[in-house]
Amino acid sequence: MTNREAGQNLIKEAEEYFGEVERAFFRGSWNIVVRKSQEVVELAQKGILKILGVEYPKVHDPSDFFLKILEKRGISMNMDDSMKIARISAELSEKRAPAFYFEKNYGPSDAKEAKEGAEFVLKIVKNILDKIPPVVNSQPSKSIL
Repeated sequence: MTNREAGQNLIKEAEEYFGEVERAFFRGSWNIVVRKSQEVVELAQKGILKILGVEYPKVHDPSDFFLKILEKRGISMNMDDSMKIARISAELSEKRAPAFYFEKNYGPSDAKEAKEGAEFVLKIVKNILDKIPPVVNSQPSKSIL
């Protein structure tokens, strides 16, 4: 499997999880919305990193690394979008465990914000995917650190 195929699988999984986010939102399962939104954001970013042939960090908030790699590879993004991705990823990463273990009960406004954040990141990732030429994907994954 090429890096592109593996990365596209991660992004496809993020899209599947977003479907779960929407269904959970419809049901009023606010904690599940928050938890699954975090997974969408994490997998979407890691999908792009995989496509670029970069071994991603095994953390729940890869946004700093993600944004540095994009900059290093010359993949442009406006500063507002970069800052928004970093904020969304960091906030959802912090809410991940409390949502999963019901250490905190999230409400409809929390779920709406999480869902919208996941949707935003997924949209940006799909736009980035269109900018990556297929030739990048034939190399095995490697760390740049």
